This record gives sequence, structure tokens and C-alpha cells, in this order.
Amino acid sequence: MRSFVCLLLVWATLGAAERTPVAVYLLGGQSNMQGLGKLAELPSAERAVVSGVFFWNGKAFEPMHPGQTKLSTRAAEFGPEVGFVRGLRAAGVPGDIYLIKHHLSGQPLDAGWDNARWQGPDAGPKRATFYPGKEATDPNVGLHYLAWQKVNTAAFAALRAAGKEPVVKGIAWVQGEADAKHETSAQRYPATLALLRQRLSADLGLKPEPPLAYAQVLPAAGPVARFVARDLLRRRMAEADESSRHADAVPGLRMVKTDGFGVIADLVHFDTGGQLKLGEALGKALAK
Repeated sequence: MRSFVCLLLVWATLGAAERTPVAVYLLGGQSNMQGLGKLAELPSAERAVVSGVFFWNGKAFEPMHPGQTKLSTRAAEFGPEVGFVRGLRAAGVPGDIYLIKHHLSGQPLDAGWDNARWQGPDAGPKRATFYPGKEATDPNVGLHYLAWQKVNTAAFAALRAAGKEPVVKGIAWVQGEADAKHETSAQRYPATLALLRQRLSADLGLKPEPPLAYAQVLPAAGPVARFVARDLLRRRMAEADESSRHADAVPGLRMVKTDGFGVIADLVHFDTGGQLKLGEALGKALAK
């Protein structure tokens, strides 16, 4: 049995060596990653096929064409991906780019949540959360994390079947609004976000761990009562940034400030212009 396993490992290594490496970016989060930007409000140049950029549609990678490629839950809307590619290119990132995006509106990261219900500070099994667990065998891995992993592994398999080897250059994360609804999840957000990056890297075999750029959400939502820990969450997000010099700063985590980015009337979701700025800032943060 041991000899057979060794042969499989040798075969996998040789297979990877024969495939052409391609740059991949993982995009994840809740509704602001889903995106409420309006395609009809984009300049015509932004609605053209984006040269050298391929978007995972759930079955295959297709050339990214805003207005034809379905980028959000609703076909007439888009998320950060349009500006994201612009940010990468502006920062000098060359070559083909493959985007894998997964989003679930209104969903938390912290282990204490189960969808919109706070269950207490301790983790529990089969909860609707992006919580990645402490290890692959952790029974408390969140259902949303497992779903995201299925998306990523399917996309990786499609690339490898086409003779390409996925090389993840970065992770873009737009989430946190759900975790701003409780002080505990807001307070421990830096540790949970660091764990998310660590677990994604381990489960997908990413070496070295790629950087993770994340948005400082809720820039204009001060009066929105349901976000009781909004100020705490935003402060903890800033402290998690690798350049913050705070004790909880995490190497490889890069926060994007969103103050001044346009939002719609609910004061939570970025508008068309805000989405473009958000994506561009995330792209530049990962390219630096």
C-alpha cells in the first residue's frame, strides 16, 4: 500500500510539472462580494470583453465579458471583479488571470453564528457560516466554507484537465457585515480571518500562503442599528492589517480602506462607482 501511495504522489508531481502555471485569484464573501453594481451604469468600455481574464461560471472558465458573463446573482449586476482586474493591470500584473468567485449574502465568518442566529462563543457542527475550522477534520467546519471549497476544487480540476496548473496569487475577501452584529465576533475577527487564510491554503495545497486582501466594510453605516459592533469590527479589521503594528497584526493580511466609496440608500452596499473602487483597491493590494 505504501508503495502504491508513493507512486500516486510521484504521478501527481510529474503531472503538475507538465502543466502550464496560470495565475488564479480566489474571491469570496457576502453581499458586497456578490455585488449590487449596475452594469447599465458602466461606461461602454467597461462592458467589453476583458482581454486575458477568465471567470469561473460554475462549469467552465469563460472570457470575462461584463453584460454577458453572469458576475452576480442577478445578471444585470456585478461585484468587485470588474475593478479588481483593473487594479491588477494598473499595478503591472501581466498574463492570463483566472477568477474564482463565491458569495453568500448576509452570511457570517465567526464560529458562533449559524446564519443570522448567534449561538454563543463556542463553535458547533453544521452551522451556516464561513468558519473554516481548526483543521480539515474539525466537525465544526462551517457549511459555507465547505461550499466554497467545492467551488474552488471544481475550478482547479477544470484547469488541470485543460493542461494548466492553478497558482493562487491572492485571495480577495469582502465580508464582515454579519459579524458586526455581535461584539464577540467583531472582537475576534482578526484571528478568525487569519484562520480562514491558513485553512484555505492548507486545504488547497497553496505554498506559500498567498496574501489575503479584505475590505473594511460598513464605511457609512453608523446609523444602522443592527450593526451593534460596527465600530469595533472596523477597528479590529484595521488592527489585523500586516502594516498596522498592532499586536494582532497578521503577516499577509492587507486591509483596503473604503471610506468615501459610494453606497446605496441602505448605507451598507456599495453602488456602481463604489464597487469599481473597491475592486480596484483589492487588486492593487494583492499586486503590491
